[in-house]
Amino acid sequence: REKGFLVFRGMEVYTEQGDMIVFGWEANIRYYLFPFADLRAEVEKRDGIIIPAHPCRGIADARHRSKEQIEPELLEAIDCFEVCNGAIPRKANAKARKLAEKYGLFGTGGSDAHHVSHIGRCVTVFEEEPENEAELIEALRGGRYRACYYEDL
Repeated sequence: REKGFLVFRGMEVYTEQGDMIVFGWEANIRYYLFPFADLRAEVEKRDGIIIPAHPCRGIADARHRSKEQIEPELLEAIDCFEVCNGAIPRKANAKARKLAEKYGLFGTGGSDAHHVSHIGRCVTVFEEEPENEAELIEALRGGRYRACYYEDL
């Protein structure tokens, strides 16, 4: 905060619906198969938000089932979809963006920085910078942002 750079705690949770980014749930979840229905219930209790991560990553990645359509169980639980991920090819991101548009979902961007070279590659640019986690979740639900590659800013 003192450097003008806010950091919000989020986590990526592996479910049978694919990997999900979660804000608003403080529990530490190990990265193993967590039933999506249970994740949804816990996040909703806390007024958090679930964002499918890199939903169109790799044709051989069977865990991400939302490559062509979004299953009703998932669609009921989300407001946005990661459409710009710094660790996957642009073609996969373009497919995710088209899928989000098809279903009327807002699109987020994230680095998915497993390597230093990925830090800040993709970002979510907010109309107004959230000051806390509640404002972050409210902005994500309201679509007051855009996803892009940092180099395109």
